[in-house]
Amino acid sequence: MKKMIKLSSAISLFVLILFSSCAKNNEVTTITLDKTTSYLIVGQTDTLTAVLTATGDIKSIPKTWSSSNSTVATVINGVVTAISSGSATITVKAGSKTSICDVTVDDKILPNLTQAELWYYGNAYGTDTTKATGSNNFILYLASSGIRMDSLTGYGEVLVVELNTSLSVKDSIPVGTYDMITDMNLLTNFAPYTLVPGYVDNYGYHWGCWYYGILTDPVSIGNIVATKTNGNYIINYEFYDDFGVKISGVFQGHINFVDATKPAAVKNRMKLRTTGKMKLPVKTMTFKRR
Repeated sequence: MKKMIKLSSAISLFVLILFSSCAKNNEVTTITLDKTTSYLIVGQTDTLTAVLTATGDIKSIPKTWSSSNSTVATVINGVVTAISSGSATITVKAGSKTSICDVTVDDKILPNLTQAELWYYGNAYGTDTTKATGSNNFILYLASSGIRMDSLTGYGEVLVVELNTSLSVKDSIPVGTYDMITDMNLLTNFAPYTLVPGYVDNYGYHWGCWYYGILTDPVSIGNIVATKTNGNYIINYEFYDDFGVKISGVFQGHINFVDATKPAAVKNRMKLRTTGKMKLPVKTMTFKRR
């Protein structure tokens, strides 16, 4: 009887040692994220990577992700999605170890645009020339100081504003307020003092109003107010993208003019309108469309 008790005690001790050994072999010693802060614009996503060290098989150790404020930012398997302006802390946990990343979400962009070019395209949309709704089409490029205007490349931001004027205007922006077209299916809507919402045509070209910089996004809501003093323009712009992000500011200065109806003037520039060809080496994150 005593031998059986001793044997039973030995087996229990062996099992205890075995389980203790297994527990230690799967123990997380550290967990760290590849970044501790992240700045996003509403609609953007960012991917966080967690690095573990452990005494056992790292691949078998689960990681749990959470957000302190899911109305501001959510997280699924390390992919953070910006929902609304504010702050949130993203936490990843493995075993008894945790690591955090502080996320700031903004719902506005305030570009500092100091250069401008105005491109004339004539009656590009074939509006009715016999009515007051007939219009000439222009594209206004507003850019920050780090952008080369001859190629639209560099470090910075570019705001593209496509606008319509009366048929009598061929080389300038008449002063006044320009409002965004809400229905592009009606040709009569392409009237003077209107803006064209951003879109991509069947050939992959970007047209209408676009913002390139912190993000690359078409602009579908907003207006500009143009005034002129001593030969210089003052362009107040206020736009919103599909996520409700506000893009606003004021440009003041001279605007160079380009007649885009002359092929020689735009020989090397039209290719910039193709998707992905307007290259700005700033970090642009992936978007999830609503």
